Parts: sequence; structure tokens; C-alpha cells
Amino acid sequence: MFRQDPLNTILALGSGFTPTAVRVTATLRLPDLVDQGHRTVAALAAETGSDEQSLGRVLHYVSLLGLFEETTPADGAADAGEQAEKQYELTDVGRVLLSEHPSNLRRWLDYDDPSRAMEARFEPAMGRLRDAVRTGLPVYEQAHGRPFWEDLEAHPDIEKSFNTGIARIANRLVPELARIHDWASAGHVVDVGGGNGSLLLKLLTEHPGLRGTLLELDSVIREAKDTVAPVADRCELVAGSFFDPMPAGADTYLIANTLHNWSDRDAARILGRCAEAVVPGGKVLVVERLLDSGKDPVMASYADLLMLVLLGGRERSMADLRGLGAGVGLTLTGSKRFELPGHWLVEFTREEAR
Repeated sequence: MFRQDPLNTILALGSGFTPTAVRVTATLRLPDLVDQGHRTVAALAAETGSDEQSLGRVLHYVSLLGLFEETTPADGAADAGEQAEKQYELTDVGRVLLSEHPSNLRRWLDYDDPSRAMEARFEPAMGRLRDAVRTGLPVYEQAHGRPFWEDLEAHPDIEKSFNTGIARIANRLVPELARIHDWASAGHVVDVGGGNGSLLLKLLTEHPGLRGTLLELDSVIREAKDTVAPVADRCELVAGSFFDPMPAGADTYLIANTLHNWSDRDAARILGRCAEAVVPGGKVLVVERLLDSGKDPVMASYADLLMLVLLGGRERSMADLRGLGAGVGLTLTGSKRFELPGHWLVEFTREEAR
């Protein structure tokens, strides 16, 4: 692997060829092919329709990065006068790019995958990180001519890709969310900024005694009607902004993967609206990726930079969330880690006297 000395480490980390070569590896599904037994450059070139010499040069580079182990058969294995052909074996790092790996990173890095339209849209803004660092402001509008949310509305295909990604995360979160929180003691949950209602649908399906309210923008509510139709008798749809007064009187308010989109000032405003609406002694549940989770730290830090360039938001630590809650009369009373890397359920309780 490249982490052999400081010079080669910096060369590999700083080179623009590193992410490109890794993405070519993912797009050509080279880890899958090696895992299936295609272990020479000739075999891999034939399977992928690539130029053999050029593919070999990429394979050598990503092997130095640690994706493959590059080996040469022992002396005498090749016919006299012939050069022994290199072979490639997957490393633990390379196995992360297998199509069946639970991280789904191969799809995320695949240039040709049509479902990554949103990820591709992020990249010009990511290239302006220097401007975001200098100003402390999001740079998405510089890259695309519109702020992030307006750009989504203007490009339905991009918006669909974004919503699909959100739903994919929700589908992984909900089974755990249904298990790790005591929903039996809750009577009414308000899903704050809950998207198309897929998360709320799953919660209400899992817990027949639970009532729900989805708070979202009017344009999203129209889509959510079909999503929550199976539980429509226990689910109210309310069009509105979470910066305005929320539907009041529920015992549980859920904010999942939302606060990180906003600055500290705006995140505190959202929590404050929840604190105003929840009954005394009620719960405000926050699902977020935590910077200090101790698990998947690179992804958390990546997401933190992404929030900076896209929206001016940020990922936070447990202490950050505790401070935001305290400022609006919410006491952090519990936390539970999800199996989904980096994610936590953070429980706040509204102070009785307000």
C-alpha cells in the first residue's frame, strides 16, 4: 500500500489520478472480476473491453493504493524466454468495491451508474472547496447558478436521484429506529421535514398503535399522499416550514438527517420550534451522523465538508447537539448508536417548566 513513506503518501493523496483511478476501477467492476477468477491483465482487459497495456497501468497504480495485491508467478512458471504475467488478488480494501458489499460504495463511485446523478451534481461544488474555506459560505450556487434546493426543483431528474438516495438511507435506518427506541410509549409522532413519508410509513406500519403527522413543504406533501396511503387513517399531512410554528401537542418529534443541512443558527431555530410544540416531558428525537461517533470517521468528515460546500450546514458532535438543545430548553437525555455507520439516535426531553 502507498503509506510506506511520507513522500509517496502525499503524492498519492494529492494526485488527481487517485480518485479517478479508483472510480475507473469501480466503473469497470474490476474487483468483481478478480473475485470471479479473472486475475491477469489480459483476462481483465478481455472482460472489460479495455486496452490491455493501459488497463495494466491503472491496475498497477490502484495496487499501490492498496486495492489489489500485485504478484508475479514464481520463477520457472512461465515458458522459457517469456515474461511471467502479473496476477491480481483482492485486498480487504479492494473488497469494499465489490458490488455486493453492504456499503454500496461501488455504485457511488461508478461513472456510468444512472442512479448517481445527484452525486455527479455535487462534484463541481466540491471543486470549489477553497472558496468555501475562505468565505465560510456554500459554493453550490457558484457552480450551478442556483442555490441547492432551487437547483433540485429545476432539475426533476436530479431531484429524483436525491430523493432515491434519501429513501435508500431511510430504508436502512427505519428497521433499527423501530427497534432501538421505545415507540410503545409514544402516542403521536411528528416527522419534521420527513420527505415523501417513507420513514413515517414504516414506523406506523411497525407500530399500529402510533399516530403520525408529516410536516413538509407543499410540493413534497403532494407526493407523500400516495406514499402514506396504506396508513392514511392514522397519518395527517401538514404543509409548512419547520421554521414556522409546528403542529402542536404531540409527545414525540422526529428530525432525521435534517439538522446537518443547516447552520447552527438555523438548526437551533428548528429545535426551538420542536420545543415549543412538544408536550411537557415529551421527546424530540434527532437522527444524525456524529463527527465523534468513533465509527466511520472518514465518511462523517466527508459529509461535513459536503454540507459546507452545498448548504453551509455541518455535521456535529454529541456536545454540539447538547449545546443546541440546551439553548432552546431541551435536555439531552439519551443516545443510541445505529448499526448504519456513524449514525446515532439522540433523545432530548422538553423541560417541564417553560
